[in-house]
Amino acid sequence: MHNFIKYLSILFLSFLAISCKEEVKETPFVVNGQTIHKLIKNSLNGDENSKKILEGLFTFIAELKTFNKIEIDSIEINGANYFTLLLENHNPVYNLFAIVDNDLNLILKDESLNGYLNLNFKKSGSRRFAVITEDFNSKDVVQLTRISYYSLEQYSSDLVYRQFTKIKTETKEAEQVISVISDTAIITSIFYPVSKTSKNSKDVFSFDVAKNKYISNNNFFDTLVYREVRSLNIQTINPQITNAESILRFFDGKDPNVSSHQVSISENDFEIVLDSTWKNIGSVTISNLVKQKLNGIKFISGKMGAVISLAAIATVDSAENYFNEVLKNRDETKSVMRFSDKLIDNKNIYQLYEFSCPTKKILMILETPKSTYKLNKTHYEQIINSFLIKC
Repeated sequence: MHNFIKYLSILFLSFLAISCKEEVKETPFVVNGQTIHKLIKNSLNGDENSKKILEGLFTFIAELKTFNKIEIDSIEINGANYFTLLLENHNPVYNLFAIVDNDLNLILKDESLNGYLNLNFKKSGSRRFAVITEDFNSKDVVQLTRISYYSLEQYSSDLVYRQFTKIKTETKEAEQVISVISDTAIITSIFYPVSKTSKNSKDVFSFDVAKNKYISNNNFFDTLVYREVRSLNIQTINPQITNAESILRFFDGKDPNVSSHQVSISENDFEIVLDSTWKNIGSVTISNLVKQKLNGIKFISGKMGAVISLAAIATVDSAENYFNEVLKNRDETKSVMRFSDKLIDNKNIYQLYEFSCPTKKILMILETPKSTYKLNKTHYEQIINSFLIKC
């Protein structure tokens, strides 16, 4: 009996000890500047879970180990919290500016930044901007400064203004300064401090609602910069970034996802459901609504007067290198799809698309008559929903 009582006492004390222990609570993951910075660092160190969480943030990952600068800022837009990410690398291929929401969804991503980067924020009228300044050299000896204004909107942010602001060579120097910025226009003043013949001038960039950009009919300063750089005929030592192909050269001309820089497309690359009114006219050169000509495939519906053009690009490339419009909308129901707002002229309605998967990326241009668009809208939506990349 004595032993039994002793056993009960030990058992009671054990239960008491267990009950007195504090419950170990799992710390919930909170998205903030510190945790995003840690995710980026862990991703660079090869952590697969961090890479998965940040999926879509990095396009170029070859030999990417560290950054000169990782700046993360919290911003509030219409009561919602967002984060800006500015990443500067000694190799400008890896330079990146991005905006993400509280769930780390990408709201904006820009990989077209050069040199040394600085970010600040400005407000003018009803608009708020993230402003990035780039300082870099072109052809080794031309010192350039460029500025980019990104509008900060709750569900989508866009690059709305980009201009060179300084150029300096051994013999010439010029500067463009913003003197006025409003909801409707940006006015700049251009100075030539070392020139005795050039007169100071102004330029006006009016806000184009359809294109969601500040646009000038003159572009005096950018024209000056391009002219000076192109006229300089010297042998460069440092690699020069000029287009998508020059980016690939940073990776020894080898892209692990494509066999060559000239990306072809065939019906083996995709699926699309079209009725008998559509005819495949085969391989064509696509020149409408693109910055540079593309080799692709075209389908035409004589009944509806509509055209679908398809072209493949490298997986490390971006639709914005070929389209003048930003593809700010996104859908991941099937293949990852980004698309533009509708573009409307006197006769037609256009919409631009980018479909992507890990090994392929395909651009699409949908061109439809404005007069019959509403009548066939459901049909067009069914076609877009049927499109699938074969990866």
